[in-house]
Amino acid sequence: MTAPSEDSELIRYAVAYAIALYRELSTENGAPSLGTQNQVVDLIRADPELSAAVAEWGRQAQIDEATTEPPRRLPGGGAHDRIRAYLRRVMEQPVFTRDGRRPGDRR
Repeated sequence: MTAPSEDSELIRYAVAYAIALYRELSTENGAPSLGTQNQVVDLIRADPELSAAVAEWGRQAQIDEATTEPPRRLPGGGAHDRIRAYLRRVMEQPVFTRDGRRPGDRR
């Protein structure tokens, strides 16, 4: 059995999943900061249920294949909901809001 830190296939799938989920949540065509991304990957790797769900998604999503099709939504379910809730908690807050105030500033 491969040690969790050596499971490169799962790590690739988890990184791709974190990026896809970030794009869904942020509606940006980018990736989360490395710190945020790594926290999500660590969460996935530490939980056998999340690992299995993300590995299955990765095998079906063919993450290494280039396509001109629009991205597909991630499959729902318990694992997705848990990872999504975690990412929402750890996503960085914007430094400034649209009106020029920092989050938490009072007027």
